[in-house]
Amino acid sequence: MSGRKSGKVFLSFSIISLFLFSLISASSAQIIAPEGPGIEWEKPDSHRLFLKGDASSPFLDNNWSSLTGQPIGSVDFQKTVGSTNLIDIQSAPLTEDLEFNGNITIHLFASLDVANDGCKFTNVLPGSPLGSETKFSVSFSLGNNQILSEAQTNSIVMEESFTLAHEFLIDANDVNVSLLKGDLIGLKIDVMHDCAQTGVLWWDTYDATTGIEFKGELIYPELDQTVDPNGIIRVEFTPNSPWGNDLYISQVLEVIGPVEWEDMIHGNADEDTRLDHFETPHGIRIDELNRTVLTWSSQSQLSAGKYMIDSCYKLSDQDPGETCDLVGVLRFEVLEPEPSLLNGTWAAILIPLSIIFWIGISMKEALLPLPAYGVILLLALTTLGPALDLPDIDFEEPRFEGAAPSFSLYEHGEDQQLYDFSDLLSNYDAIVIGLFTPSSPNAEIQRVDFEIAQKVIDDNVAFIQIATGEGVNSLDLENLVNQINGSWPVLIDNADSSVGKSFPSRASDSVFVIDSAGFISTWEPGTMSSQSIEDAVQSSYLGSGNLPLDLIGLIFGTTFLPLIVLAMPRGEKYEVPNSPLIPGAGLVLTLFSSSIGFALWALPVSLLSILGVGSYWIFVEIVLSLILFYHGLSMLLRGGIREIEISGRFFYSKLPEPYRIWWKENKFLDDMYLGLWVAWLLWLRVPSTMPQAIGAVGRSGLIGLFICVLFFIGYMIMAGLVVVIFKTTLAIIGDLTRILGSLTVGLRPRAWGLTCAILGMWVLLSIVVGPLLIN
Repeated sequence: MSGRKSGKVFLSFSIISLFLFSLISASSAQIIAPEGPGIEWEKPDSHRLFLKGDASSPFLDNNWSSLTGQPIGSVDFQKTVGSTNLIDIQSAPLTEDLEFNGNITIHLFASLDVANDGCKFTNVLPGSPLGSETKFSVSFSLGNNQILSEAQTNSIVMEESFTLAHEFLIDANDVNVSLLKGDLIGLKIDVMHDCAQTGVLWWDTYDATTGIEFKGELIYPELDQTVDPNGIIRVEFTPNSPWGNDLYISQVLEVIGPVEWEDMIHGNADEDTRLDHFETPHGIRIDELNRTVLTWSSQSQLSAGKYMIDSCYKLSDQDPGETCDLVGVLRFEVLEPEPSLLNGTWAAILIPLSIIFWIGISMKEALLPLPAYGVILLLALTTLGPALDLPDIDFEEPRFEGAAPSFSLYEHGEDQQLYDFSDLLSNYDAIVIGLFTPSSPNAEIQRVDFEIAQKVIDDNVAFIQIATGEGVNSLDLENLVNQINGSWPVLIDNADSSVGKSFPSRASDSVFVIDSAGFISTWEPGTMSSQSIEDAVQSSYLGSGNLPLDLIGLIFGTTFLPLIVLAMPRGEKYEVPNSPLIPGAGLVLTLFSSSIGFALWALPVSLLSILGVGSYWIFVEIVLSLILFYHGLSMLLRGGIREIEISGRFFYSKLPEPYRIWWKENKFLDDMYLGLWVAWLLWLRVPSTMPQAIGAVGRSGLIGLFICVLFFIGYMIMAGLVVVIFKTTLAIIGDLTRILGSLTVGLRPRAWGLTCAILGMWVLLSIVVGPLLIN
């Protein structure tokens, strides 16, 4: 018995398991996981036109009423002989061409004016003159196509009031018509009422949906996205409908990702993957087909990965109780940016290999102790920091750490006034530039932010918007220009978008705050709030956050790593001065000479920025890269730079004699070179430091001139202090650095010269094939 019982249990369990498995398989089969980019729509099965208005002026509309109770619209009818016309109307003209293939149902809701059984008791012989039935005759046309001609509905013996109105139906199947924009939809309703009780045709409530139902595809919405070079996504939705855009009441869109293709199902996203949420459009534009397009722009930057836009739309002709009538899921992928022709990694490989190759050649002439070659290899490794800071070499690559690109562009409008960047620098203390692409919603957001910022910032700040990117059309700017109303100019970029491409954001939506020296103080993709604009302008007056103390902070990074080797002593032991000198004389002399070396580079750069050469700074940087190449070549070939040595001897000769007797000239020159290398390494790391900290501050007024002098002295002292810190650290280590330094006295400068020559040529090529080629 127990065996039979166990068998029955096992059989029952197997049957239940198979049943559950079949259910799971069936449900899984209904959900087809996406396999790649594309778009999927879940559209309503049908669309409706409802009878609206009162009996004297009825009309057709696509708004499903949410009201309950007694219907708003009605028309009474009495017992008739034959048919009596109740409704004869036409819809508003179609707003778009329409290809319809499907079925059509006419819904009519009618009842007695008061619920009673009068018609039921007098319905002696249904379908004959002795009957008391009610039916309707409908004629229906789509444009020039007559779909129904006096077609009759079902017959009903009415006995209810409006609370339980009777529904009369008539179908038109397999309708295949082509309608043009401007065509009309006609509806004629006649009644045949054989009952003595008064009847009523009802419409315009939630339940009494008298009207036309189209069972088939009627709308063809479009959802699209673009991701600019900064990873900012712009979403566009075109609400196509033959009844106009009013069909779409509201929408909710979410940017979701990164997720895998198979997880891109409506409503299936985890909370941490929801990057942005859109409802009210950020902007509206008219496309080339004269259609309205709703636009949104995200402030989130998308990294490489797979994403989707999950969208839900509420339609006016669908059940008001539902929240989502139309679902659109747009799947797309953001690809990794195309790699540059050459990036800093290649320089980090090239420089050590070049030094090793140079060592190999030099070994043919004379061999040095192995520790000496170890020091040079260490120098090669320390150059990895500056090398990785180098700009990429690529065609039309903008200069990310340089000055703002110069431009001369015409203003949109009848006058078409020419605005030149150099003139703006001469006339204003700061410039706020908003770049926007055609029909971007960010153009309007920028306008609002600029308008608020302009009210709180002084008048000596220029505001400009530039339309850039492909497809810039002056007609698209009319609305924006009218809203700005002359508060600032709207400029149109060149046909090849050369100005937009020259900015770090490239030709995409972004906002830049440019200081009086012509350098970018701050920039943000998309838009920038009015408060951020105000803060950035104030910061630009004081060097955009650049301070002399920043040099000390760079010691803890990779910027000054080569100084570990370059600052090694020549090998002389410390000698006590024969005559009394100030305490710490050696440190003071190192600070003094290295500060002068730094100033020899920084002073002309600062003066040029103060004189307003910012609009031509790209050519200044070309000259600087050539000078760096020359300095490197000179160090490689002769172990020194003639101009630096002449200047160094001059300053050395001005020292008091006791100091010159104790502190040899070669030590003074070595420290000057270290100050020069600090300047070059700072330029490679942050090219805009000196022009912004000195030039922009100096151009901000008389007080600014005084502050910039203090800043310059501060930078000199901090540069000297950097050298002092490295030399002191090496001295603390002891005899090891002194011995290694003495073994490589002639080798280190030449190896560093080779490095500088490569660094200078790299920067030169990056400028020539990048920003210079754009212009």
